[in-house]
Amino acid sequence: MNKLLTYLLIFLTFSCVEKKKESESDKIQVEQKKPVSINNESTELKAEPTLETKNSDSVFIAPSNFKYSNLNEFDLRGWYYGKIVDSLKSFSSKEKLIEYFQDERLKGENIYPVNYQYFSIQKNDKSEKIITIIEGDESCCHDLHYLIYNSENKLLSDNIVAGTGGDGMWAYDQYGKFVNDSTYVLTRIDMEEIELENGGTKTEIDSVIINYRFYKNKPFEKLTEQKFEKVEKH
Repeated sequence: MNKLLTYLLIFLTFSCVEKKKESESDKIQVEQKKPVSINNESTELKAEPTLETKNSDSVFIAPSNFKYSNLNEFDLRGWYYGKIVDSLKSFSSKEKLIEYFQDERLKGENIYPVNYQYFSIQKNDKSEKIITIIEGDESCCHDLHYLIYNSENKLLSDNIVAGTGGDGMWAYDQYGKFVNDSTYVLTRIDMEEIELENGGTKTEIDSVIINYRFYKNKPFEKLTEQKFEKVEKH
C-alpha cells in the first residue's frame, strides 16, 4: 500500500513537471511570433540625388519668338526704331545671339542683345533651318539678316536682304524679293541732302538694282547690277 502511494506521488509530480515545460515552451513560441518592429529610416532605399540641370531652350529655333513666317519679300521701309522695338521680340541674352550668328564679333563689349530682334521663320526642318533677324540700333540703321543652317544647326550663310535707316542728312532703304528658288532681286536707294553755297540744298538719290544668285551654303553671288542717279534742287 505504501509502495502504491509512493508510485502515485511520483507519477503526479512527473506530470506536473511536463505540463510546466509544455507551458513554458508554448510561451516561448508565442513570444517568437510577435511582430518585429522595423526601423524604416535605416532600411528604406534612398534614391540617388539627381544633378541639377540648367534651364535652357532645348529647341534651336523657338517659333514663338518670331512675328512672321514664310515670307517671299523683305521690306523694312516704314520700320523705325520705336516700331521695331514695340512690334518685335528682342533678344534677351548675348549667348542666344552668338548661337544664331556664330560670329566672334558678337562677344565684344559694345554688343547689346536688345538691338537684335527676331523677324521671321522661313524654314524649320530637321535638314534645314532658315530665319531672319534684324540687327540695328537707335542712332542709325537696321539690317535684316537671312540666316541658313544645316541639320546640325551650323550656320551656312548670312546675307543682308533688307534694311533701313539714316544719320544726319543721309538715309537709305533696301528691300527685295525672291523671284524664283535661285534668284533674289535687291533694290537699294541712298538719299543725301547737301547744302549749297547760295543757301539752298540739293538731294542726291542713288539707286541700284542687283540680281543675286541664291545659294544655301555660301553668300549670295552678284549676277547683274543697274545704277540710277537723280539730283533734286531746292
